[in-house]
Amino acid sequence: MLNFVILVFGSAVRRVKICAAVTSQQRSLPLVAIVLVMAVIGVNARLVAGGKTWADVRYHTEVAPPRLAAAEAVQGGMLPGWWDGTALGVPLAGEPSHGAMYPPTWIAATPRALDWLAIAHLAWAALGIAVWARRRAASWAPRGASEPAALVAGLLVATTGILASAAVRGALPAIAHLPWIGVAAAWLGEATDRPQRARAAIALGVLVGLVGLTGALAGLVDALVLAFAFGARRRTAGYLLAAIAGGLAIGAAQWLPALMQLGTSPAGAEVAGIPLARLVELIIPGSFGSLDPDRAIATLAGETAWAPSLFVGAPLLALAAVRTPARRALVVMGSFATLALVVGRGGWPHWLGAPELHLAALVVVLGAHAGAGLDALIGGERRALIALAVGAACTGIALGALGALRARHPEATVAIDRALLHGGLGMVCIVAAVVLAWRGPKRAMPVVFALLALPSVGSVTSIAPVIERSIVDEPPTWARAAERVVSGAPRRVYRPTFMFDAVPVAKADVTVPRPQHIDPVDLEDVEDALATFAGTSGWKWGIAAARSEDPARLAVHDRAWHAAAREGGALLDRYGIALAILPETLVIPRKLTELGRRGRWALVELPVAPPASVMRGWSWAVAPEDALALTYPGGGGAGVLRGSTVLRGGGPSRPDRGPPLPCKVTTWTAGDIELSCTSDSDGYAVVSSSSVPGWQVTVDDRDAEWLTSDVMRRAVAVPAGTHAVHWRYEAPGLGLGLAIAGIGLALLLALGAASRLSPR
Repeated sequence: MLNFVILVFGSAVRRVKICAAVTSQQRSLPLVAIVLVMAVIGVNARLVAGGKTWADVRYHTEVAPPRLAAAEAVQGGMLPGWWDGTALGVPLAGEPSHGAMYPPTWIAATPRALDWLAIAHLAWAALGIAVWARRRAASWAPRGASEPAALVAGLLVATTGILASAAVRGALPAIAHLPWIGVAAAWLGEATDRPQRARAAIALGVLVGLVGLTGALAGLVDALVLAFAFGARRRTAGYLLAAIAGGLAIGAAQWLPALMQLGTSPAGAEVAGIPLARLVELIIPGSFGSLDPDRAIATLAGETAWAPSLFVGAPLLALAAVRTPARRALVVMGSFATLALVVGRGGWPHWLGAPELHLAALVVVLGAHAGAGLDALIGGERRALIALAVGAACTGIALGALGALRARHPEATVAIDRALLHGGLGMVCIVAAVVLAWRGPKRAMPVVFALLALPSVGSVTSIAPVIERSIVDEPPTWARAAERVVSGAPRRVYRPTFMFDAVPVAKADVTVPRPQHIDPVDLEDVEDALATFAGTSGWKWGIAAARSEDPARLAVHDRAWHAAAREGGALLDRYGIALAILPETLVIPRKLTELGRRGRWALVELPVAPPASVMRGWSWAVAPEDALALTYPGGGGAGVLRGSTVLRGGGPSRPDRGPPLPCKVTTWTAGDIELSCTSDSDGYAVVSSSSVPGWQVTVDDRDAEWLTSDVMRRAVAVPAGTHAVHWRYEAPGLGLGLAIAGIGLALLLALGAASRLSPR
């Protein structure tokens, strides 16, 4: 890897003859782009062509599935409106964290393509850093950084743990556009005529719109801060406001459907602030917030860390501090630092975004300013050498603190030892770079650059661990076994909230019984999680998660599961959830159909009611709590017979008239359900699909009103006989949001056209 870095930067240095003149007028941005993209691909070769993917449970079970579903929908000719992969179905476009309305996501319909898309955004971010560093970023750098300096700065940012964390949490697209927003805003602020201002405003508006479409609200806030800080001038105020208005209008395609869903979903999880002790990870490589117990250090990262890694690297931080930034840049840095340290203190709603996103935005700005520090190092300036020496000293102090922590927390020995090793090697590289830059010849500068980049490049295996791609791409044994459960509706599986099994050999054959005396572990690895359908990972193989943590789930979802805790089988039966993962001790006594076994757990098929049926008995409840108390009494059991449903509202009730009558499922796709229902008396055709605004139904091609049934699903009245029931979903606000987005794009284009017609 070191030889690779030296080769890359050696070619860049020779290209501009940096030893002759740092302030050369020569410009070769295409070469910088090619070299930088090749470097990013080379660093991530394990993911691009090495048959690997990220070893992050949350990425594969929570982040990737909805994005894959969105790409599948668009490539199938539909808007990403509805998703049946979790709960009883949830709005796909209405939840920003799904990232469903971000156009580049639509090309990634496979896990491999989604990984490649993340690498492309890393390269885009690195190139944006290089371009921004080349521009006049401060009064002390009228011509910007040199090409080699800009290239190194871009690579240093692209190999940080904070960007790797953003990749596996789905927020990288928002972060990747931030340096380009800085470039466009600076371009707008410096433009001297109307055509230039219009072009800069168009670029800025499109970039802000793309950030808005990613669904990362924190990233959108950071984008606006950058736009106003670097683009606000008296002469450009109108263009800046037009750019912001156009960008926000483009983002309305994502945020208007999200606003329309407010109140239908639970408040959701809260984001936690960054523990101050974890800031040591800024200069010590590691994944202290990982779900992997061999990499996590809960004492530093806390129990609810969002980002697996915060590593930035001492070289980047030190080089960014060599020159004093301009006042506007200082304001931006201070704003991002404040947000990173304040957001989440005391718990904030998850939709506001994790504080780590603001830290990533700060790193982007620091990276753009690190180019000047690198040029100062090239010029042999003493302040650059001192800054790097201070960075090495801070690394040594942090290593000492980790060593002391190791003695007090033996449970984190493995993670701390790995951090000590990588951190120690990084400190050696920085010291060697300082010595070589101080005493070595000028022609050794490529080696100096390589030594500065090596701590970040070499720590990639620590900050972004990988696993074999086959674990993600190949369906697990249980997925193949579940194919035998024939249903026109989504196959839904109940998975316990906590599912532990520490038998390593269980991975080889999930059908072989295991010893009874097993010590459980607290966390699952990716292979165990995918093999047992953790989160929404089973959707890739047609298995939907019945119990959900998806933020778009119904607000009453969690209360329904809690109310049915005494008699969970009644809930599974009522909603037609035919698959369940249960302890093997329950399978044999109850004579359940076992489809597969993994350690002490078994996948079973349950004899449940059909997911769509006619109910000939019904009762009414005004509030969800009343319906839950009626359906699942406190003493256990089921309070409502299988052939009856509890409708929301008021009216005359009817006693149960027998078991539910199955409806034939003609079509069940995302947002489109066609049923054929037959009954000997009038009743309600009930479908196990979430009761949220946006659904419309016809009975025999005539519009009908539907009701919430059994707290979480939908029902429509049908008379006796055979009837065609057709459900369609249209995401509330999506059509209007797309129209506003079109208006915003037209506004930006009109701005460009007007500038050509106006005199300069």
